[in-house]
Parts: sequence; C-alpha cells; structure tokens
Amino acid sequence: MNRRLFCLSALAALTASVAPTVNAQEKSESNDKKLRILLVVGGHGYDKKNLHAMLADFPNATFEEISIPEKQDMLKPGLSKEYDVLVFHDQSFFELSDEQKENLEKLWGEEGIPTVMLHHALISHPEFPLFRELYGAQYLLKDTEINGRTYKASSYLHPTDVSIYIVEREHPITQGVKDFTINDEVFKNVYYNPHIDVLARTDHPEGDAPVLWTHQYKKTPVFGMIQGDAGGAFGNPNYRKLFYQGVRYIVAKKAQ
Repeated sequence: MNRRLFCLSALAALTASVAPTVNAQEKSESNDKKLRILLVVGGHGYDKKNLHAMLADFPNATFEEISIPEKQDMLKPGLSKEYDVLVFHDQSFFELSDEQKENLEKLWGEEGIPTVMLHHALISHPEFPLFRELYGAQYLLKDTEINGRTYKASSYLHPTDVSIYIVEREHPITQGVKDFTINDEVFKNVYYNPHIDVLARTDHPEGDAPVLWTHQYKKTPVFGMIQGDAGGAFGNPNYRKLFYQGVRYIVAKKAQ
C-alpha cells in the first residue's frame, strides 16, 4: 500500500472510532439536564430544614425558593423558561392585584407550567376561585357555596398517625410504593373537584379520604398532596418517593 492510501485509510479508521464517542457524550449531557424546581412559600411557618433536605435529595434536580407576597410578581408568563415545575407550600391570604391575577391566569391557563400543591397551599387565596380550580381541591375557612351547593367549613387535626392506602398501584406516581403510615396533619370537609384522579386515600376518622391526586387545569398538569405539614412527612421514604415520582410525572406529561 502506498503512503497516500495508508494515510487515508488511517484517517477513516480514526474518524469511525471518534464519532460514536462524541455522539454518546452529547447524549449523556442531554440526559444530565437537571430538573429546575421553584418552591413557593409564605404566610405560614413550615419545616424548612426537612423540606429543603427532601428537595436537595431529589435526584438530578435543583431548587430555588421564593416567598410571597414579596416575590409574587415573579409568577407570570415566561416563568417556564427558567423553571420546569412550581411547588407551592404557602398559605396566602394577601390581596392579589388585577395584574397579578391576570398573570396567574395566563401562566396556568395558557402557558401551563406543571404545578405541585403541598398541604398548606390548599388554603391559599380562598377569595380567588382560580386556586380551587387549579388544585382541584380547597380547604374551606367557612361554609362556602360552590356551583350552587353549600359546603361546610373544613377542619384539621394535628399531630396524628395517618394510614395511607395506595388505590392506583399501576400509576407512574405510585409504582413501587406500598401502603404506609405517617405522622402528620389531616383535613376534614375539604372541597374536592369530582374530576380529580385520586391515587391514595386514608381512613382516618378526622380526615377526608383523598390524600393524593392529579388534576388537569386547562394546560397545566397538577399534582396534589394533603400530607406535608411536619418533618416526619418530608423524611418519610414513601412520601419522598411519591413526591419525586409525582413531580417527574407532571413534568413529563406537560412535555408530551
């Protein structure tokens, strides 16, 4: 073989061996993109240490926290360019401006950023029906008329042992999770949208049966969890698994 043919042959072999490595590296970098979580708190004390620990342990994810009402104006269209999912653990009663309400309507109704509702958030903004429609449920501070029917005021009990029973075992959120008990707070006489998809229930006498569900509000996939008041919840491996899988599920659902 002459020198020119030898050089061309060697170059082709080198190219063939390098190309797959580069493609694999690019694919790995794409798969390593971290899930961006924005935690929204405010209006109520919460177990910051254990909630932050649960989020910090979320595989392949990062999180930031904001407090409202101070940072309420961040919640507007375009937020999904910076974050993949919102996690609400606030208990807010401040008055929203018309502009803030319009921003929320667009963020959830038109943009559709995936949203998680944890515990206290179920009580937020009782005067603004959007939150009840978004979460698919609402803790009622007083007797309330909804769609022509009057619902009794809600109540709570804490602390107490809560037995959690998985009712949809094949769902991506509940896969690998068995029935378990957790020490936390329960809510009674909560309003639930009849169209939510309930994934887990309790039989606690002072709590309503649904404790875990998914919901779709216009373009926004929603994941709701009643539990999440005490550190015992955020450190519970079953709770963590449900939370991690729930977040991943609604983010993937939005991407479809």
